[in-house]
Amino acid sequence: MLNLGERRIEDALSVFEALSLRDKKPEAPIIITHRNKGKSVSLGCFQIADEDFAISYLRKKNLDYFFRLHGGDVMLHDENQVGIGVVVPSDEKYREIHSSLISLLLKRNGVKSFQVTNDYVVCFNKILGEVTYLEKENLLSWFTVLYLKRSYEEIAGLKSPKEQLIKERASKLKESCIGLDQVLGKQVSAGQVFEMVKEVLSEELNFRLSAFRLGVADKKSLWKSREMLRKNRISERIRLNYLQLKHSAVPSETFLFSKRLMNGFLRVWVKIKDKSVERVSISGSFMFEPPEKLQVFEKMLEDSPVEETLLTEKITEFFINEKIKASFTPFDIVELLCKVPGGK
Repeated sequence: MLNLGERRIEDALSVFEALSLRDKKPEAPIIITHRNKGKSVSLGCFQIADEDFAISYLRKKNLDYFFRLHGGDVMLHDENQVGIGVVVPSDEKYREIHSSLISLLLKRNGVKSFQVTNDYVVCFNKILGEVTYLEKENLLSWFTVLYLKRSYEEIAGLKSPKEQLIKERASKLKESCIGLDQVLGKQVSAGQVFEMVKEVLSEELNFRLSAFRLGVADKKSLWKSREMLRKNRISERIRLNYLQLKHSAVPSETFLFSKRLMNGFLRVWVKIKDKSVERVSISGSFMFEPPEKLQVFEKMLEDSPVEETLLTEKITEFFINEKIKASFTPFDIVELLCKVPGGK
């Protein structure tokens, strides 16, 4: 086990990324525990300022923000959350360890109505936690943020600075999100959660627990991960491509389409020339792994005729060949691209 104690979320994610970037698979499962320090906001690396989140609200609240190295939606990080990371060898016997750990943790507290996926932890059909899942050739890793308590109005403010919209969104969030305090009907501390994690690992999953320390190679990866978070080249490129298309928009040639996803939002700017895609910008709150492949995907779409059958074949082939895992399907992209005038 690697207990990070009370640290900023950037530090915890840097450690998680460093361990997930290992060339050599771990000899045994690594469990990371983290309690968040301070208050900050993280954003999915494909999001756009003032389109997907309210910069003015963050400034008003004096909140620092950063872009994560992976996709997803805007997240508020405060002292009312804990992080549980799991890094294991890519082996079938470990594939269910994350799900088992979180499930047994909830069962131990008498919770019966829940679901654990590679995206979310859901209780009573409400989101209790959010998961980042990475699958490499030699390892699998999950980082779960569990909310001890929800601050609905603050979370709502991340999307809009307008007071009335904040109240409306806060009301909707109460219908879709939940904190562990509401699930259990009592306050629970980070320390209590971590003790239960240890008990589940040793008593129910039969693991022998020992302290884990970062090696020299891990520390080098850690500094690399921190630098990548400070200067997120993926989010910079996404923003630049988006703004270039937006500001050079010619109404007869450039079109903006969007779509709500089950767990996010997809936006496509597309420039058309001679009934083919000349340039495209894809952004929003979605997952796309590996994230650096999104730029390759956009380039691949250039010069493609806007024809449903051809686009479907080309995009599906790309997803398969590049082993893409995304929260949208090839058909979602095809649907948006084919909305341009003359699309088939």
